[in-house]
Amino acid sequence: MIGIVSDPVFMDHDTGCYHPESSLRIQYIHTLFYQKNPGIKMIDPVIARVDDIALNHDMSYVRKIAGCCRTHDLVNLDMDTVCCEDSYNIALLAAGSLIRLTEMALNQEIDAGFAFVRPPGHHALKARAMGFCIFNNVAIAARNALKYQGIKRVMIVDFDVHHGNGTQDSFYNDKSVLYFSTHQYPFYPGTGGVSDTGRGKGLGYTVNCPLSAGKRDGHFIAVYRYILAPVVQAYEPELILVSAGFDAHAMDPIGGMDLSSKGFGAIAGIIRDAACHVSAPIIFALEGGYNLNALKDSVACVVDIMKGQASPEIQPVSGQELDTMIETHGRFWPLVRQ
Repeated sequence: MIGIVSDPVFMDHDTGCYHPESSLRIQYIHTLFYQKNPGIKMIDPVIARVDDIALNHDMSYVRKIAGCCRTHDLVNLDMDTVCCEDSYNIALLAAGSLIRLTEMALNQEIDAGFAFVRPPGHHALKARAMGFCIFNNVAIAARNALKYQGIKRVMIVDFDVHHGNGTQDSFYNDKSVLYFSTHQYPFYPGTGGVSDTGRGKGLGYTVNCPLSAGKRDGHFIAVYRYILAPVVQAYEPELILVSAGFDAHAMDPIGGMDLSSKGFGAIAGIIRDAACHVSAPIIFALEGGYNLNALKDSVACVVDIMKGQASPEIQPVSGQELDTMIETHGRFWPLVRQ
């Protein structure tokens, strides 16, 4: 059974006219779940406790966001991140819904889950909103699982076209959470070089796989098959959280990649199969994706994979970037070199 959080309440986070991270993203996705769907269990949104948010963010920052949202006007938290009167509560719902799906998966109430929530989260830093993100949903869910669900190893997989600098920053010194990212590079926010592999106890537990613009399905499939899968096998996470951004789609107006909707399905298939080998549940959380039709089609492909459909057959394409990734990360994960 697949647990899905999809609710029009997430449209109440108002970003103003013409902002790419608009409420229409939720409306388009929600049309996939209007009718009952075999194998899918709809889960009501759940609000996070402030204490949960504070697992990953400074309380002074949490209070700042709450204060900004008491005004009746749109407030610019940074040059491209906006909040409105309802944004604080909606951001709490986003984080809380991901926590709830994670709890249900770890308690075997569902086999996997997808939280279609906004605002997104992977750019949000400990004390700073950034890149459309207010609270870091996946980081909060990971910390909650480690503190309250009795697990010791979480893996976060991020396939948004932008590097999740906030998520990386949260766990850069921490081996209890392994962060894996494919992203366009160089590109916003400027982080995520292949040599950024962690620090201290977290050395080796940040696995950045940057790709230059224009890469297609086969280039991504090679990275996930030859790096992601062996890292999962070696790390043996007890939970996999996925920052699912769909802005690497060829039709996306912000990204510069050339992925297809089928390519996202193939990526999800590799993650699913790798997770099955280590018996780790997978919970997806929506991040980017700004062409509405491409977003809806890509989400549908990923949900089909979650329900057990066979992965699309896409031939991997290697190259110098992949070779560099294998050389860099193979120092910490020998299975990558085999």
